[in-house]
Amino acid sequence: MKKIAKYIFAILLIFSFTGCDNYLKEEMYTNVGYDYFTTKVGMEAAVTGVYQTMRWYTGAYNPTNTVTNPAYNSTVGGNMETYFCLTEYGTDLTWEGTDGGNKDAFNKYLTSLNSQQDVINKFWDNNYRGITRANTALMYLPKVTDMTDAQKAQRVAELKFMRAYLYFDLVQHYGAIPLVTEGNVTQIVTDFKRAPVADVYKQIISDLKAAYAVLPDVYQQAERGRATKWSASHLLAKVYLTRISAEATVRGGKATDLDSAAFYSEAVINSGKFALESNFSNVFEQNNQKVTKEIIWDVEYTKDALFNGAGSSTSDGGNQLHLYWVTQYDIKPGMIRDITNGRPWKRLRPSPTTITTLWDRQNDSRVYKTFKRTFICNNPATATTWAAKYYYINPATNAEDKTDVIYTTPAELVGKPKFKAGDTCIYMSPKSYGALSDYSTTNPKQTLLDAAKYRQMLIDIAKAPYMLIPVDKYDTNLFPCMLKWLDDQRPDINFQAGSRNFHRMRLAETYLIAAEAYGRKGDFVNAVKYINVIRTRAAYAEGETKAAEVSRIDGAAKNTTSTVSSMLVTEAMVKSPKLPTGAGFDPFVDFMLEERGRELYGEFQRWEDLARTGTLVARVKLYNPDAKANVKDYHKLRPIPSNYIDRLLPKPAIADVQNPGYY
Repeated sequence: MKKIAKYIFAILLIFSFTGCDNYLKEEMYTNVGYDYFTTKVGMEAAVTGVYQTMRWYTGAYNPTNTVTNPAYNSTVGGNMETYFCLTEYGTDLTWEGTDGGNKDAFNKYLTSLNSQQDVINKFWDNNYRGITRANTALMYLPKVTDMTDAQKAQRVAELKFMRAYLYFDLVQHYGAIPLVTEGNVTQIVTDFKRAPVADVYKQIISDLKAAYAVLPDVYQQAERGRATKWSASHLLAKVYLTRISAEATVRGGKATDLDSAAFYSEAVINSGKFALESNFSNVFEQNNQKVTKEIIWDVEYTKDALFNGAGSSTSDGGNQLHLYWVTQYDIKPGMIRDITNGRPWKRLRPSPTTITTLWDRQNDSRVYKTFKRTFICNNPATATTWAAKYYYINPATNAEDKTDVIYTTPAELVGKPKFKAGDTCIYMSPKSYGALSDYSTTNPKQTLLDAAKYRQMLIDIAKAPYMLIPVDKYDTNLFPCMLKWLDDQRPDINFQAGSRNFHRMRLAETYLIAAEAYGRKGDFVNAVKYINVIRTRAAYAEGETKAAEVSRIDGAAKNTTSTVSSMLVTEAMVKSPKLPTGAGFDPFVDFMLEERGRELYGEFQRWEDLARTGTLVARVKLYNPDAKANVKDYHKLRPIPSNYIDRLLPKPAIADVQNPGYY
């Protein structure tokens, strides 16, 4: 990485503080030199510039990157579809949908996943941009004369928190990386060496401990989105757990890491500042996002286009995560695109196994609160009409057999619409008939598994007064829509710059970190205690109306009785979980990965969870047919970007700067 200090901040967008959420509001200043950062307003702008790099993660922040690559000229929209490629593709729970230019490289681990890959380079560039800004701000802070010592100390703590966060993301994906902690505005450096992974973790922990000691002991700072003592504590717990989870020798893990993970996670839990939402649905309720006590740290957004850096449907601003998990409902009979159902980019879909086996569908409310399955007719003019007869469909050719009638429609219905405005139009059933093999991009011609079950499925589809799509018929266009990032508060149907906050840390994960730390220590009493806190909230509450599918498809009694007792686990259950893995995983770690999947599905953590636990290759081979033929042990790290390698002088041996398997 060529770091030429003369332009580290030469093209930096400088942001002024306007109070509360709007401290990130963009205001351009011209003719600003480095002396500007010796003033309070300049320093505040510099600190904000570090926070601003978090917007890259949501597709919302993509300035022309002349910091680490002066030849690179990004375009509007050029950083969309990036972070989810790194964290959701190529895992066990999520498969690729139809569209998306990066899906094959990341989900299938193709040779195009290399040092030239755009996402690989942009992730590196963005995070080092933030680190460079943090280092430069830390260099100038002592020279600021119109800030109090207390104000300076807090900004130092925030900068160290952000530097640690950005380094933690980098080291998890790239392994050994350049470790730079000093500001530099006078020298040209072209020979940055990659620091050992253990050294990077040591620096991350040092920064976070320093931040933890100084940051305010509050639920949220008045200017929301700033780091607090508890965001530092949560991240410390996660860093310690990661360092000891697998390859502890490489990561510099210590025998006390599990104790530290438990200590810092329990510090958050016992702080009195946070509380789980009583209903899982409320965690991602958009109208609740500014008041919920479950969120520890967010990247903040609003409906103010200037604040969000957006002003049009093609803008690079706002939180654009709402685009990626939506099935292609809008071209089906009876439907047209609307704001409520979202803009269907269909990039990511839950695997059939995820839908059918991950959750206890009779008792765990999260499965029905995580996915949208039903679409209501909003375009009755195109509604499907009843045919007189429905015929057997050959599974090999997808052609109708006109000699084999499977269902005859009652005469009084023939030719009439199957549904009207306000009726169910599309239903993504959670029922698996076991009739066909799972559809994937490597198996688009599904194998007939059971002729009788297949025939019954066709009959049920024909008789349904809507478009019925059971699990057997999920494909890259049609699948349950993940609800967590949907944004129905956009001004029009094509608007990309959403206003939903980007949740990065929430209390439910803190409980899971504490549980995993204790379980790995062999203290299953405390592990079960914390797991059951999460599972109690995940259960249906007394008096709560269950999803209709719970009785109609999953076989549970149709009542409003609490399912808490059925959701609670015991020590024996977490020590020897009944999971269809067969890959030789550590049983307790396997249970925790499953539980993290149930609670945190779609929250951009899965690849990192598998990599940190050393289970990436085995789980991908077992659960992801698109990737199993290609994934190798070296894929536990990403390739080091060409943006860094190509600018090193003197030129090093490739083995010194590139991860194994990528040269």
